[in-house]
Amino acid sequence: MDNKTSSIQNKSLSIRISSDGLSFCVYSPSESEPYIFRQVKPRPVVSLAANVKEALMSEPLLQEHYQRVNVLVTTRLFTTVPAVEFKRETIRELFNFVFPGQEQCHVSYNVLRRSGIAIIFGLDRNVYKLLLDDFPRARFYASASTLVEFFSDKSVGMGMKKMYVYLHDKEMTVYCFHEGRLLFVNNYSVNSVNDCQYYIMNLWSQFGYDQLEDGIEIVADGEMSQLLSDKIQYFIKNTKLIDRDEDFRQTITHGNKIIPYDLQTLLICGF
Repeated sequence: MDNKTSSIQNKSLSIRISSDGLSFCVYSPSESEPYIFRQVKPRPVVSLAANVKEALMSEPLLQEHYQRVNVLVTTRLFTTVPAVEFKRETIRELFNFVFPGQEQCHVSYNVLRRSGIAIIFGLDRNVYKLLLDDFPRARFYASASTLVEFFSDKSVGMGMKKMYVYLHDKEMTVYCFHEGRLLFVNNYSVNSVNDCQYYIMNLWSQFGYDQLEDGIEIVADGEMSQLLSDKIQYFIKNTKLIDRDEDFRQTITHGNKIIPYDLQTLLICGF
């Protein structure tokens, strides 16, 4: 086996697609710094597909060959179904029922056997085709899929209901658990800390969380997490900022706070 072939077999590419554009991470375990992360600044005047096409043509790292390619789709267009009721042949029908008027989406799914659910999600069909043309063996995952599995493990043994809040891309995704069992997950468009507080406190009441006994943890790909934590702790005693160093202490991504949180969980979750 020559060095070039060996290098390809050891390299993986993880691409993150969101409303804010595209970022990606190359993992080369044989290198002294195994992770290379790139954020591609989108041009707001053109479509997401056009931005992705331009990145695929202009970024040298996206033109290399990889043993494994994962695509993380950070989207509001996802829904869950119990794994025992999941049927692959009905995903389009179910997606159209939950999200009418989204015929331009390619519909994918992830079955999370540990959590006992399937997540059905949509991605712009043109973006999907562009990525599949360049990476025919790429595997597609919803951001919610990686975080459901990750937060489920975190919530086991806590002795309380837990709410996890992830702020990203002018959105907020909320995950509710009780001892590893998913109670609820949904995504909200937010423009301010007050928006976040409104949704969180409504969900806290809706699911019967206790303001003294249960807990909330917050993480952000930006600066809003501390502001939100300062507001929420007036109402919820067990309010905590997620410490990435603590979450990823025993992993090779430890100490890297530039990579988006959901992409970081994808890199270490073993999908």
